[in-house]
Amino acid sequence: MKYLDTAESLKLFSWHAFRIPSPKESYADLCIDAVEYCGGLPLALEVIGSFLLDRSVAECKSVLEKLKTIPNDMIMRNLRPNFDDLDIDEKKIFLDVATLFIGMDKDDVIQTLNYSVRFPENGITILEEKSLVTIDSNNRIGMHTLVRAMGSEIIREQSIGMPETKMYDVFLSFRGEDSRAKFISHLDSSLQNAGIYVFKDDDGIPRGDQISVSLLQAIGQSRISIVILSKNFANSKWCMLELERIVEIRSTNGMVVVPVFYEVDPSEVRHQTGEFGKAFDSLISTKKVDEYTKRNWKTALHEVGGRAGVVIINSRNESEDIKKIVELVTRLLDKTELFVADHPVGVESRVQEVIQLLNSQKSKDPLLLGIWGMGGIGKTTIAKAVYNKIRHDFEAKSFLLNVREVWKLDNDKVSLQQRLLSDIYKTTKIKIDTVESGKIILQEKLRKKRIFLVMDDVNKLDQLNALCGNRKWFGEGSRIIITTRDDDLLSRLEVDHVYRMKEMDENESCELFNWHAFKQPIPGEGFTSLSRDVVKYSGGLPLALQVIGSFLLTKRRQREWNSVLEKRKLIPNDEVLEKLKISFDGLSDDDMKDIFLDIAFFFIGMDREDVTEILKDCGHFSEIGISVLLQQSLVTVDRKNKIGMHDLLRDMGREIVRKKSKEGGKEPSRLWRYEDVHELSKDAVRSSYIVLFLAMLVVVSLCALYQTINTLSYQAKLI
Repeated sequence: MKYLDTAESLKLFSWHAFRIPSPKESYADLCIDAVEYCGGLPLALEVIGSFLLDRSVAECKSVLEKLKTIPNDMIMRNLRPNFDDLDIDEKKIFLDVATLFIGMDKDDVIQTLNYSVRFPENGITILEEKSLVTIDSNNRIGMHTLVRAMGSEIIREQSIGMPETKMYDVFLSFRGEDSRAKFISHLDSSLQNAGIYVFKDDDGIPRGDQISVSLLQAIGQSRISIVILSKNFANSKWCMLELERIVEIRSTNGMVVVPVFYEVDPSEVRHQTGEFGKAFDSLISTKKVDEYTKRNWKTALHEVGGRAGVVIINSRNESEDIKKIVELVTRLLDKTELFVADHPVGVESRVQEVIQLLNSQKSKDPLLLGIWGMGGIGKTTIAKAVYNKIRHDFEAKSFLLNVREVWKLDNDKVSLQQRLLSDIYKTTKIKIDTVESGKIILQEKLRKKRIFLVMDDVNKLDQLNALCGNRKWFGEGSRIIITTRDDDLLSRLEVDHVYRMKEMDENESCELFNWHAFKQPIPGEGFTSLSRDVVKYSGGLPLALQVIGSFLLTKRRQREWNSVLEKRKLIPNDEVLEKLKISFDGLSDDDMKDIFLDIAFFFIGMDREDVTEILKDCGHFSEIGISVLLQQSLVTVDRKNKIGMHDLLRDMGREIVRKKSKEGGKEPSRLWRYEDVHELSKDAVRSSYIVLFLAMLVVVSLCALYQTINTLSYQAKLI
């Protein structure tokens, strides 16, 4: 049986995806991509086509991308029996071919596998009989895309629950006769001293393992390949096999390749001329390399010879050359890029505002900047984006994520200090034993470099004292960002600037919500009004827009949206609630918590002085309490001295009271919905609410008294 050709595949796929024999015009490119992925396999064309039926172009693209990384279960179940019927050695051969040997000469593969499995020639024959591999006219081993995907999935399944395979930062490819004594050992030690994990020749190969397999595996497990192209590099078959594999992985998995032209001109490598070309021709003639392999190797040499790299010819200072390579690799290996957001709406403008503040100081003194705002407003997102943007401008950098949570465990306090030290000094062997000794070590070490430090979600002064002390800890030109919900902490640290996070405006809110709810920047047909209702409810809070949008993604009927929105207004989403509740839980005592809840229920929109007096008469320490709530961004005070609160914080307060009364089996301490008040027993009203109201009414002026009565009555009736 032969696989379907492209025309047959497209027709079969279209019948299942569109119920017609050819693709819809807007889906044409997507269909070609899907057909190519299916590789003429009828089962795959039928299953994937049916799965994409009635989906939008955007949805189809998303599904297809996912299938390329996580194959469809039905297809895998149909392919899997062929693998399950193999014996242990045959299974190993199949998995090795799937991951290492596709496109290689069959005889070379057999020779390589001879050292690790029994009867590899018989094994490959069996795989061919079961249609798990193919052998082309050039004796090259091939494998269907989906069969190869099955192999990758099997390996992934086998690795679940096992320690992650050790990955290398750098794979060094070189011809030992040319460069080992003079150059390689120096380069290797310099890379290692910079904290870069290197695979060099036979280093790290398990005893008894066959070297060629280990080398091929190491290439696939490395982030960067440094290829030392010396005069006789192309005269080695194994060097050329390594290079072929390196170029293949670069094209499929994006491996970074750094060529080092060691006493050879890049053009000689690119065109196989000069001494380098003679060495290559010698290999071709003495090893009887076939035309297919020769063409592959010439292509690999042309590609690597045309890449920007490091040229070392008649060098007078080898140490400087090696320093250049190490610096280049360090930049390329920078693994500190942080994930910001799937849809970074409104991020760039805020990032530029923060960077402007960071650059506002003309002196060389360290600068401290706070990013302040309520939970879920995007402080961490902006800090990450700023970090990604400017981290390369500093000698060293560190991003300490979620300090609040990490700080809760005693051991993790020291681990945070150790993490900071290790981030700044990659190869340090200094061990921090206690928080106090850590302060001394950090104070001594941090001042020696121009660093960029971000401390995310700080909520206690001792965290600041342990990790950044004061500006004297840092070297000239250093920049320190602290994200927090507590404005008072920033005042105590005497930061130079505070960037106060603002809610997203209506346009930004709509776009972010639409990306999560519809996977596009505009709402779906018929959902414009409902989308704006959700945006209004979310109050410009990115967290709420993302969470609610993602929740509504699978809801395609308007009545479902109405139901969800009504429920959210009464019972906030758990994920949003938990994020917001962190600030409430962090309040130092019950008095402050009660003040917050009273404001959430009764006092939004009232004059701050009136509210202070009312709450003071109720026995609360209201002046300091309201000040703390302001510092924690739990309430706001506008230009007219009116107290405000984000709608979601208000809803959180009401939900806290509802849950507490439900868990305790008692009447709630506060009410805002008419039906709840109506259902209260008279005893509950006498014992709780009348006393509260009377106490509140005694201290206010006649005008304020009238306003308060109206406010309380209105809220009791309306909500």
